[in-house]
Amino acid sequence: MQHVLWSQPRTGGKAVPLTPPGLEPSRPVFAPDGSLVAFCAYQGGGFHIWTMRADGSEVRQRTEGPWDDRGPAWSPDGTRLAFASERGGDPVKGSPYRVHVLDLRSGELTRVTGLPGQDGPAQDGPWEDFDPAWSPDGKRILFVRARAVTTPTGSALEARTVAAVPADGAGPVVVEHTETENAQVMTPAPAPDGRRLAYLRTTPAPEGSCALVVDGKRVDVAGDIAPVPPRWTRDGELLLTVDGRFTLVRPAEPGAAEPLPFDGVLTVDRPRYRVKEYDLGLAEQRARPVRGVHLPALSPDGRHIAFAALNSLWLPATSGGRAPKRLRRADPTRYLLGPSWARDGKSLVYVDDRDGLLGVYRHDLATGKETALATGGRVHPALSPDGKRLACLDMTGRLVVRDLAAGTERVLADPLGGGGLPGRPSWSPDGRHIALCDRNRLNLRFREGYNLVRVVDATTGADRLHTVAPHTSLADRYDSGPVWSPDGRWMAVIVESALCLLPVAPDGSPRGELRTLTTEPADHPTWSGDSKSLLYLSGTRLRLIGVDGGRARTVRVPLDQRRPAPTDTVVHAGRLWDGTGDTVREDVDIVVRGGRVAAVEPHRASRTGTLRRVDASGRTVLPGLWDTHTHPWQSTYGGRQTVGQLTYGITTAVSLGGFAHEQARIREAVATGQLAGPRLLTTGELLDGGRVAYSMGRAHRTRAGLRRSLERAAQLDWDFVKTYVRAPRWVMEEAARFAHERLGVRAGSHFLSPGIQSGQDLTTHLQATQRGEFGHATTASGRAYDDVLEIYSARGARFAMIATPFTSSPLLGADPALADDPRVTAVMAPWDAAQVRKSAGVAPTPAQLATLRRETDIYRRILAAGGLVALGTDQPLVPIGLSLHLGLRALHRGGLSPVEALRTVTVLPARLFGVADDLGTVAPGKIADLTVVDGDPFTDFATLVRTVSVLRGGVPYETDDLVAAFPTTARHKHTGADWLNIGRLMRRDGCCDPGV
Repeated sequence: MQHVLWSQPRTGGKAVPLTPPGLEPSRPVFAPDGSLVAFCAYQGGGFHIWTMRADGSEVRQRTEGPWDDRGPAWSPDGTRLAFASERGGDPVKGSPYRVHVLDLRSGELTRVTGLPGQDGPAQDGPWEDFDPAWSPDGKRILFVRARAVTTPTGSALEARTVAAVPADGAGPVVVEHTETENAQVMTPAPAPDGRRLAYLRTTPAPEGSCALVVDGKRVDVAGDIAPVPPRWTRDGELLLTVDGRFTLVRPAEPGAAEPLPFDGVLTVDRPRYRVKEYDLGLAEQRARPVRGVHLPALSPDGRHIAFAALNSLWLPATSGGRAPKRLRRADPTRYLLGPSWARDGKSLVYVDDRDGLLGVYRHDLATGKETALATGGRVHPALSPDGKRLACLDMTGRLVVRDLAAGTERVLADPLGGGGLPGRPSWSPDGRHIALCDRNRLNLRFREGYNLVRVVDATTGADRLHTVAPHTSLADRYDSGPVWSPDGRWMAVIVESALCLLPVAPDGSPRGELRTLTTEPADHPTWSGDSKSLLYLSGTRLRLIGVDGGRARTVRVPLDQRRPAPTDTVVHAGRLWDGTGDTVREDVDIVVRGGRVAAVEPHRASRTGTLRRVDASGRTVLPGLWDTHTHPWQSTYGGRQTVGQLTYGITTAVSLGGFAHEQARIREAVATGQLAGPRLLTTGELLDGGRVAYSMGRAHRTRAGLRRSLERAAQLDWDFVKTYVRAPRWVMEEAARFAHERLGVRAGSHFLSPGIQSGQDLTTHLQATQRGEFGHATTASGRAYDDVLEIYSARGARFAMIATPFTSSPLLGADPALADDPRVTAVMAPWDAAQVRKSAGVAPTPAQLATLRRETDIYRRILAAGGLVALGTDQPLVPIGLSLHLGLRALHRGGLSPVEALRTVTVLPARLFGVADDLGTVAPGKIADLTVVDGDPFTDFATLVRTVSVLRGGVPYETDDLVAAFPTTARHKHTGADWLNIGRLMRRDGCCDPGV
């Protein structure tokens, strides 16, 4: 429980912790004689098999290596352990789970399933074997065999078969039982007498359930069964977890179940630290140097650098010291990125969304002429060495090559998986190959894999995958390479946040060991044309280094950001909820000076001395809304993401993962008025372990690598630090400590536990992807119990939750008119608009509404107990802006009053992030963040979605003006594409499928 193994008396009573939380154990099982306990544990960053004495002593690791080992099961004589493992796999080709046996006497490991020539069911395609259990006579091992299936959101497993194999593997795999219901089978458990077989059967939301099955028949256990392994007793009972309590159930008499109550105390040390002074984007007299230099590219002659910053494209000289030349400025509702040089140095290609979707444009440096090369959703451009072909990615991550003379285009390769785009393409010097970073998926049980070098034949599309070192990922898939040197000898890559060189053959095959060039943080490498030097970003500095190493040189680029003061304003509010209490005030003036609220007073028609008036006399004014869980994803959404947030009343967005340099750029562009959007509290990439899922995941196997990543956080002034699913305890602890002591900001992850034990401040969801199979915050039916609620609400715990109610998506079908809103039809990206239209056409089912109510009940109970819940969306996994309002409607339907619901997007997030003195309420001295609603959400909560304007730091944005920036003519240019399917492909392998 909570990643600690406990012991309690058979009859119930006080539970005693046996293991430290750093071990992170799971799936304990007693040896037949009760002397030892076997379990798997994640200590260090991989799952392995461990044993200990029943009193917690003599803890011993039994397996090791780069492969995960899970789910131990004792042989009846206590000499062997069966377990599921990736051993025998390949870090490039994949490592499906197979059953292995460890002889504890000799240490010998034997694989018993998936052997060459071994017959068995479901072997006509990929499959996984897991959850082993011994037959009582020790002659066979039973397990679950699951086969691969394709779903709309990606590859998945169908687990309906309990199979068996001889314990020594010398024989075929045979079917023991096949589940006939549309459900997943897990954790088979033969009874001690060998006459009965029990297992659990689960179904996903919205019909989420977990049932006990014995001998193929469901046992009607009263209550909510948790999906954790059932254990037989010698008396023929099964130990289950029901309604959050350990319970003994006799299959023939399930109504006579016996609860085993216990009390346990989880002791944790909670951090105390001073919260930093955030950059909240207010006007200043002084100029600040720009931090957000984005995707710089070195010219072939080594004399210039192209990069994006402040929503413009810039060209400084590498000699440094002189202000850069601005090549192009994007409109505030648009976005540009990713310059790349032609080999002759006479032009640049880059991406912007001037016609409504991102496309590739050529900029002639001599004349300034701009030419469209590939539009309709194309990013990461790279010209071939002869300049005749363009490689780029489409919105789903496919590698596309365009013949520029013929105007024809073909798809060269599909991405290996989802979770964001692959990396930027890079051509071989002879133009015969294209290299890029892509992620494999090691198996179908879990979505993580390694960021690999993928080399694609530019003619045939045939590809090869390479690791840069055994079981080692490139840092991320955004722009960590590979970047082919013009002489073809090297690929520049970022590994462990350091700049490295990989020697390669002409076809891109590695031909030597990886060589590290820098010990400082590094990102976004590019080559000079003579292959003698490399440009890279180190924090906020542009750095040049020779290919032979040596001391790097900083290129000083004097580029400042200036934040204009907003015009003094008076907002006449017909109704004002200021966030300080439950009451709504009527007919008041909100006086704004210098971007802050100067006064909130009864309305005076004769008021003078202000230059701008906002007439909201027939409307309701609220504190600016927060979306407390977003991911800046401009590399596919362009300017639509930030604009869309404003149109739904969001004035503060919290990033919980993205690309560090881009977020610094967005924060500055918004603050200076160059980009229309909410202020952004930034984080960097998801700090992960050696394996990753998302393109924004940052891979770490070493403490030195993690420290380089965290040093970037200090230089770029992150506002939050997030660790991800495979980050081991040492990563979580060091990241939290750095966040608190060095940055003065919050830290969090998906994990309630070990998050609270490792010093983190919050979870970024109630329930999302976990690294363990079992023991999550909610059961299969979506319920949570005492331990979860108490951690979020315990006095002194200071541990919060960001709620992301994906189950609110069906509420679109309860109000179909939402899909006709111009914020959907004009501003929203076409793939999201297609999904909204589809969802709006289907009314929510009773099962969906019941699932939603169970989730919102958890939030309601935490809030009622004094816990802190702030609302987020995880957009753009869900439709931008609109999803926040669906979440608010869900909270209101779930029993929160309008005021209580609104506090989760105003007062509470401001308190959570330590900015309650500036944001979250409307009061003198506070920053002037206001959301204006055409309606009264306190009498009709559904009108809250009708946001007509906002003030962000005193800067006004009208929804109608923002919508008008996306005319229907731009949308019509891109009709005909299957945007619904494109959206599905973009979201595949996401962490948080709503399951509805």
